[in-house]
Amino acid sequence: MNDERDTDDRRTDRKRVLGEEWTDWDGTGDADASAGKRPFLLLSLVILIGLILLGLLFWYLVLPRFEAFGGPWPIVLTVLVFAAALLLLCWYLLLLAALRSRAVYTGICLTRGANLFFFLLPVALRFAAPFGLSRDRLSHSFIRVSNQLVRGGIGDGPVLTLLPRCLRKDLLLETRRICGEYEDVAVHTAPGGSIARKIIKETRPRAIVAVACERDLVSGIQDIAPVIPVIGLPNTRPAGPCKDTEIDLDELRSALDFFTDRP
Repeated sequence: MNDERDTDDRRTDRKRVLGEEWTDWDGTGDADASAGKRPFLLLSLVILIGLILLGLLFWYLVLPRFEAFGGPWPIVLTVLVFAAALLLLCWYLLLLAALRSRAVYTGICLTRGANLFFFLLPVALRFAAPFGLSRDRLSHSFIRVSNQLVRGGIGDGPVLTLLPRCLRKDLLLETRRICGEYEDVAVHTAPGGSIARKIIKETRPRAIVAVACERDLVSGIQDIAPVIPVIGLPNTRPAGPCKDTEIDLDELRSALDFFTDRP
């Protein structure tokens, strides 16, 4: 009897209005996908080392052919391969330095011109399962790293707070009350990523505090963060995705204080 009830409950859950990133939800998953920065950083290091080893293997295999041509080509190839390997290692060290100091390294790590930071996530997601990491936990770790690299917003626009429609009603009211304590904070509810992007285009904020699931946040950060500073606050999902989700209100206050320069 209990098994039948659980099955009926799951079927009912599947009838809920799911967000754009949860259309394939099978009724399972982490209610709380919390993770620190370490999982993404360690997996990124593994990926970078793998890329370096592949480059060295390529160099080892093709070097005899370049030597057969004679001239400066063997030296050119060697310099290029080892310079690329050194560049990857230096970039990773700069990333670690930025996480510790919020210094000038931030611009190097986050700009579209240095797209390696955003390139690493989809690659890391492909290798997460063998390391015992779910998609949401690795995404949560990526968001924590991204949040640590954020700088204050520049411009005259407001600080935009984007809230999900699935936030538990009492938390939604409390979140709006907290945002109302700040003079230059605009609050909007966004049912999904496409509407959120429309709101951002219309509002033209100087910075964004976004509350959503890891899947929506990752998509938004990849699109928006290089242009507008974004702090992502992942929700928890005790009832599953897109229903009565919860957030840490202290984290919300901290993010708003950061962008509004409150002590």
